[in-house]
Amino acid sequence: MSNLSHESLLREIDEDLRRERYGELWRRFGIYIVAAIVALLVGVAGYQFWQYRIRSAHQDASARLLSATALVETDRAAAERELAALAGDGPAGLAVLAGLRQAALLAESGDVLAARAAYQQVQRTAGNPLYRDLAVVREAMLALQAEAVPLDADAIAAKLEPLKAEANPWRFSAQELSAVLASRTGQIADARALLNGLVANQQVPPDMRERAQQLLTQLPES
Repeated sequence: MSNLSHESLLREIDEDLRRERYGELWRRFGIYIVAAIVALLVGVAGYQFWQYRIRSAHQDASARLLSATALVETDRAAAERELAALAGDGPAGLAVLAGLRQAALLAESGDVLAARAAYQQVQRTAGNPLYRDLAVVREAMLALQAEAVPLDADAIAAKLEPLKAEANPWRFSAQELSAVLASRTGQIADARALLNGLVANQQVPPDMRERAQQLLTQLPES
């Protein structure tokens, strides 16, 4: 028998052995292989359906947000109700935007307590620190506009404190509001230090530096 015939024979034997081995493996584990394939297909289908539901929910919520925004000019009360509903049940990002818009509308209408409550809701639910901290700034501003010394001045000061950190995008607003709050509660030295810091910092927007300078001139001697 030639070498070629030997090689052919060996290949055939090897293929027979593999078929026999795979056949035995299939007899022993075929049901598990089928189950694994089915589970994989179900998982892929489930993931695709989940992605579809997320996209659909975001599209619906976006339409609701646009509709509520359009309602502001013609039916403010209805707009506020729709924004409040979306803030409660909408997808995370759009719910936060709806909550901020609802709070702003309430503030414009003079309902300070409801507006502050809406900002506090955003602070509790916003996953993005940028929006959460914006809600803190807006609530503090509203409280200081409404009252010479807010009843919860200590709570407001505590909320503003972490926003004064160097890396926080709202740090200058937080410093300015903290200075105003400190001056109204008699902490003149703290107010002066914060305002001087704003005036000396060239990164602070010019209009804010000008306000800080004006506030410094209004502070009583400590």
